[in-house]
Amino acid sequence: MTPKIAALALVASLLGWSTPLEARARAAASARRTDEVRRVDVAAARIHLGDLVAGLGELAEIDLGPAPAPGTARLITREELTATLEGQGVQGLPPLPGAVRVHRKVDVLDPKRLRSLATEAIEAASPRRGIALRHLEIPQAVKVASGWERVIATVPRAPHRAGEWTTTVTLAFELDGQKIARVAVPASFDVSPEAARPTVMKGETLTLLVRSGLVEIAARATANDNADVGDRLLVALRSNGKVVRARLVSPERAVLEGRSP
Repeated sequence: MTPKIAALALVASLLGWSTPLEARARAAASARRTDEVRRVDVAAARIHLGDLVAGLGELAEIDLGPAPAPGTARLITREELTATLEGQGVQGLPPLPGAVRVHRKVDVLDPKRLRSLATEAIEAASPRRGIALRHLEIPQAVKVASGWERVIATVPRAPHRAGEWTTTVTLAFELDGQKIARVAVPASFDVSPEAARPTVMKGETLTLLVRSGLVEIAARATANDNADVGDRLLVALRSNGKVVRARLVSPERAVLEGRSP
């Protein structure tokens, strides 16, 4: 380095100036930072442009697809963002990150919270009268996707047997009508003799409804099977003994389905 260049470098250092080499190095470092993969956590089931880039106004609502499942990530590159914006006819693209790794926010449910949610959901599911929840085998901690609005319990049909009944209840965590998480909880119930009895017993009398357009005809029939409301069963018409397939819609009524077997 010549004395003149050395002197200029010393002056630049003292005054806080940048040499051309230092300026280029800082610019390169800035570019690298821009291209770094950033992490973004989202709580919704869908990713929107506004989750990744701030200050976009109406463009923030552009849908970039589904958010990843808890425990996984989705990488969205600048090329993908550019293609999406150009596909929307956006002119003069805003500064975009080099890449963003999107993670789904999660809620950690402790046993007390999960027990409360499960109990409320099972009660709302309205198991058959005479069936009472006895015990829930609650996990120590459960992670589910954040943002859920309600919990729906699916309780299997109880057997026609009185006493303790062990099964697994499925809890569905829903957001905007979509299931974003599921948790299986072992459970036991007490089934009373009343609940163990089918809604309709074989040999009982039913009213069979035959529907055709706006016309409905009622006929007397006999149940050929045990059945609960919602079940399909065979019934015999009292008038001629003909056996047809029907669906039980109440303890007293069944609706003709399809053709005779």
